[in-house]
Amino acid sequence: MNAVVASNPQAIAIAVNDGRALYAPLKAASDRGIKIIGVDTRLADTSFVTTNISSNNRALGAEAARTLAKLMGNKGTAMIPPITPGITTVADRIQGFIDEMKANHKNIKIVYKGISEDASAFSAAFAANPDITGMFLIANNEALVAAGAVRQLPAERQSKISVVSFDAAPALVQSLKNNQIQAIVAQKPAEMGALAVQNARKAIMGQAVAKDIPTGGVGLTQANINQPAFAQYVYKSNCN
Repeated sequence: MNAVVASNPQAIAIAVNDGRALYAPLKAASDRGIKIIGVDTRLADTSFVTTNISSNNRALGAEAARTLAKLMGNKGTAMIPPITPGITTVADRIQGFIDEMKANHKNIKIVYKGISEDASAFSAAFAANPDITGMFLIANNEALVAAGAVRQLPAERQSKISVVSFDAAPALVQSLKNNQIQAIVAQKPAEMGALAVQNARKAIMGQAVAKDIPTGGVGLTQANINQPAFAQYVYKSNCN
């Protein structure tokens, strides 16, 4: 980041991977007159950021909770990842999920898997909680590992576990079509990218820019994934 700032850009659009660690270099960039455009993730302190373009991750986490609760018949045990510090989007998704479950789905117990995203963490969680009937996962890689771990369970137990995940990468969408997961909460990354360019240009030209620009999300299921209105939200692995 320091090298980017040293090249004297007029604006920086960034999805921060740590809301605190990147504060200092981005604040230094802002102090030099560089416009900071937050995309997807946020700094812990956004007071100097020109605009933040992102989903409301707490709201989307709550939507994931409602979707999973319905799939689980509003009872049972749901496994979720623990909240880890630094990445605000992940923390907000999980907190939104927890808040919705505690408020409106009291017959669903929440248990946590280990911090590791490898298959052993899921296997250990399945062994420790034989009553798991639902999983909420917060990213593509984790969901694909989870789908593989579920396939290692006895067939009878596999059929009782519903999975809701985040982000519609092509491999994850294929898992949805194969019924290895049951629902995906998709964001709108192409829209985020376009808005980042548009608003960086406005800011550089001295035009007014909204402090927060929400982009929302959409729920994908086997029932709608092939419909054009929903298929457009499947993420692209390249720009060709």
